[in-house]
Amino acid sequence: MGTTGRATGVRRATGARRAALALAAVVAMALAGAACGQPVVTPTPLYTAVHIGPTPWASGTTGQYGLHIDPSLFGKLPRQVGALPIVEDAESESVAMDNADLAKTFDGYAAGSIGDVVDDNWLKLMVGHFRPENQNADVLSAWVDQYAAGACSQANAVSSSTQETINGFIVDLATCGGGPVVYTVLLDNQVVLSMFDFGPKHYGRQLIEAIY
Repeated sequence: MGTTGRATGVRRATGARRAALALAAVVAMALAGAACGQPVVTPTPLYTAVHIGPTPWASGTTGQYGLHIDPSLFGKLPRQVGALPIVEDAESESVAMDNADLAKTFDGYAAGSIGDVVDDNWLKLMVGHFRPENQNADVLSAWVDQYAAGACSQANAVSSSTQETINGFIVDLATCGGGPVVYTVLLDNQVVLSMFDFGPKHYGRQLIEAIY
């Protein structure tokens, strides 16, 4: 029985790796596309609601594999970062709904951004709620590693990784060779926040510091 449980955990962790890598790589490829032709910049009620404006998923929606787009997950984040609002990233959410591995890892998901990849400072983020069967350390660890690998895939790969305590949260950080910094932090109620930023303002760090 112990062997079966461990094998099941390995399968779930493998699914999380595939999901994280596919998701972060899609965003990373978008960053690479945005940089073309430019100088190379290698690039519910307990929470305050984030003002994200009109959303195409006003009542939430569920993809073909069962992943539910849930903008209310943004309610776990601060109202603003560096005086800038978090904007829902409907394009990334649309891609996520077609990701079978992501649906096996999470039952709720939302994506957002601050700024644009052509700006001096920007942030890309996702918030997901782990499915009950994935609420364990193996799946979280797999997600951390592969999200970083995907996010850095168009920025000269992961050059270093570490853990740091920020605002009382244990945060997994990875630095891409091209400059972007990747953050993953497990919030309460099995909600994970993963993001990567670029620029001296370090919006990702500011966001974590503002969570309360």
